[in-house]
Amino acid sequence: ILGAGRGQIGLYRAARELGITTIAGTMPDNNPLCIPMADEVCYMNILDPDEVESKTSMLKFDGVATCCLDSGLRSLGRIVDRRGVAGYGETTAMMCNDKSMMKRRLIECGVNTAPFVEVTDVDSLYDGIKQLGGYPVIIKATDLAGSMGIYKALNEEEALNGFNAAMSMTKRNCLIVERLLRGREFGAQAFVSHGEVLFVMPHGDILFHGATDIPVGHYVPFDCDADLAEKIRIESEKAINAIGLDNCAVNIDFIEENGNVYVLELSGRIGANGLPEVVGAHFGIDYYKMVILASLGLPVDEIWAARGDGMAALSKMIISPNKDGLLREISYAGDKDNPHLYEINLFAKPGVEVHR
Repeated sequence: ILGAGRGQIGLYRAARELGITTIAGTMPDNNPLCIPMADEVCYMNILDPDEVESKTSMLKFDGVATCCLDSGLRSLGRIVDRRGVAGYGETTAMMCNDKSMMKRRLIECGVNTAPFVEVTDVDSLYDGIKQLGGYPVIIKATDLAGSMGIYKALNEEEALNGFNAAMSMTKRNCLIVERLLRGREFGAQAFVSHGEVLFVMPHGDILFHGATDIPVGHYVPFDCDADLAEKIRIESEKAINAIGLDNCAVNIDFIEENGNVYVLELSGRIGANGLPEVVGAHFGIDYYKMVILASLGLPVDEIWAARGDGMAALSKMIISPNKDGLLREISYAGDKDNPHLYEINLFAKPGVEVHR
């Protein structure tokens, strides 16, 4: 398992319940939460595919998995290519990590996505904005995740500020500029097993409106009619096939504008911020176990066949949007035995500094 932080807890727990031995691939200096849950540990920089290939060359394992983060995807793809285990290869993983490569591939395959241009300097920035028909636009670093390096620009000043900010964060020498689509943003979780898309589950996103819109919560069911649901399914399957995802969970970001559905981006892993639990609660399954089994090339049919009809579910982060400060106390005034309350996770402790 690539990663051993809070986002991967569910994978280690699921593997243990399935009786599967886990090796944690993680950095040695950050004392991640899942180290005690792993059967073995191999210290490595999961951002570096060469190092991961070298460190895992003498290990015996039957599959590789991760969830809730993009940072290890290229290393995952390298292992799939070199060891012949189930999953998707490094070329596909590179598209998940590079918004420019991904966008080019989506457009080549006829997937609905926002028009874009690549820019390398201020002159090409302004030329690109003219090419897209003017403002408003979105400026994006191509190699960052988690809504980092993304800036909305309604005029020339905002475009220049966004360009400089994104350039200061990226490790690449270019950015992309997209036409700003105006509409309802939402997401979808999907799963691919041996080339078959088992489901596409649209979900609503609760957004914090900052320099860009950042999701802080997710919910199902998503309010859409049968026609929109079919458009979401079609574009999801086209996008999944376009970049070659297989034997994995898929996280997709969408926007609906004037009845049309556009893929913003997608990645070959479960979404973060409680989305694995939302999927699991909605279908009445252990979604992490599906990811583990698929990574081993094993069938997921038994878990998927036992799913329910679809329950409502909500995950939401507690954030401090307006101020920094010292976290003095945590208390919970609700009913912890409420059968509708699935889980509360606290990742900050009293005494730590909380940033807006």
